[in-house]
Amino acid sequence: MTSHPLPSLRIAYGDGTSERQERLGATLRELGHAVSPCPSVRECLASPEPDVYLIGRTLPDGTPGLELLDALRRFGRTAPVILVDERPDFADMRRAVELGASDWLLRPEERAEIVAALEKVARERVPGPQPDAAAPAHVCERFYPCDIGTVGRAAREISAFLVNEGVVSAHRVRIASALAELVDNVCNYAYTQGSSGSVEVRAELDGARVRLSVRDRGRGFDSPRERLERIPAALPGFASPSRSAPANSGLGRVERLCEECRITSAADGTCIDLVFELTPVRFDEESEHLTDTEFLDPDRARALIAALRRGSADLSGVSPSLAVTIGRLIGGLSDDRRPRKRS
Repeated sequence: MTSHPLPSLRIAYGDGTSERQERLGATLRELGHAVSPCPSVRECLASPEPDVYLIGRTLPDGTPGLELLDALRRFGRTAPVILVDERPDFADMRRAVELGASDWLLRPEERAEIVAALEKVARERVPGPQPDAAAPAHVCERFYPCDIGTVGRAAREISAFLVNEGVVSAHRVRIASALAELVDNVCNYAYTQGSSGSVEVRAELDGARVRLSVRDRGRGFDSPRERLERIPAALPGFASPSRSAPANSGLGRVERLCEECRITSAADGTCIDLVFELTPVRFDEESEHLTDTEFLDPDRARALIAALRRGSADLSGVSPSLAVTIGRLIGGLSDDRRPRKRS
């Protein structure tokens, strides 16, 4: 027993060793702490941040615990992390330190060591005085499955976050359009056909900038080569490649929508980081309208494109936002599928 009992902590615990998980979970509850399961990276990121994360070598779904630690830090989770492993190797310990682990529980069966580890992280959790600290950035994090509804859902939720943060419509349209392109890329290219996958989205408002990050755990691609292949694809008369080719992936359009674009891709996935400058220029002096969300309706955009081909489209009531989507879709069509010009 300690001379200064700990307050009750909210602890998220993920451990693939079922017997140890049951014993350690029971000990934590006996000490007065609220323990919630952490079965996978997705479910952990979808849950509210606890006071402490307790992570074993592997999660119940088989994911390495260090992968969860990496995901937590990339998505801005700041709660202390205690790793549970009786026999860690040096490489794992070094990576854990690099990722910001707070402590390592080497003897999880010993009650005194559990208490000491929790006391340590509880002290770290109490912030010290920060008179010169800048205002914290505003962050929105989401974790989505790769399915037919994800593109529109991700764009809508990030747009709602930007509305709440006071970002004007002109900027929201280009940010959400870029996000829709990237999420669509993940759903179509990142994972092999028939396999399940996921996409992580993080938007951060930092002063006059929005930083957008989209990450998957798919097969990756050769990003320098893809950039070179986009050069001839942009030239007149170039025949569009097959649907599976990355040159038709929309990354060129994404780069034109943002101020900075960084792509990191390997065999274990791809991360694309974008930066958008929020200038004071405003293109919509009138009040906000619900039609500013029409760019999230690709079905209507495709119907208007079909009407343009027939020469019977009335674009007088189309919002600027939807016009952006029509232009984006047309830009991805081969010459033989583009709307015919009216004579």
